Amino acid sequence: MRTDLFRALGTDGRAHIVFRRTQTYWVRTALGMVEKQREPRFYLGNGDRLECVDRYDTFRTLAGDLVVRIMTRQPRKRTRRPHHV
Repeated sequence: MRTDLFRALGTDGRAHIVFRRTQTYWVRTALGMVEKQREPRFYLGNGDRLECVDRYDTFRTLAGDLVVRIMTRQPRKRTRRPHHV
């Protein structure tokens, strides 16, 4: 089982932690052992299960009372430092 962490912003205006859990397993085939992967499941930091709403970065609790959106990191702009002569 692999677990990834993400920060998400909820409709309540607060930041939340979202876990993505992916289960992998091995299957014996004629060509040998092959690793397979199940569909990932998403959970809030408190353990509540999340379901995908609209896009892949937007999720809702099963009760429907909270919608969270994964915050993506914006790359920092690099500034060139002047070279001293």
